[in-house]
Amino acid sequence: MNQNKEKENAEKRKNAPLSNSEALSFFFIPIGFAKINRWENTDFNQSEIERFKKFGFERKIKQASEMRIFGMIFYISVAIILAYLLN
Repeated sequence: MNQNKEKENAEKRKNAPLSNSEALSFFFIPIGFAKINRWENTDFNQSEIERFKKFGFERKIKQASEMRIFGMIFYISVAIILAYLLN
């Protein structure tokens, strides 16, 4: 009985969607930043995606990738709109 519960919980975690805060972090920070003093990558989102891969969270990996793309599109759109308005 205990093993069934563990398998059921593992399957739930595997198929769980991103939380709102996770989705927002992937949307608003779609790319990584480096520390200025060392140029060491401190990309939180990339480490989260690696964690998702490690534990087999396929749904979260897919949603995170989508949110990063949407975030990049958002920032490009804002830049285009600002460039148009300032000219």
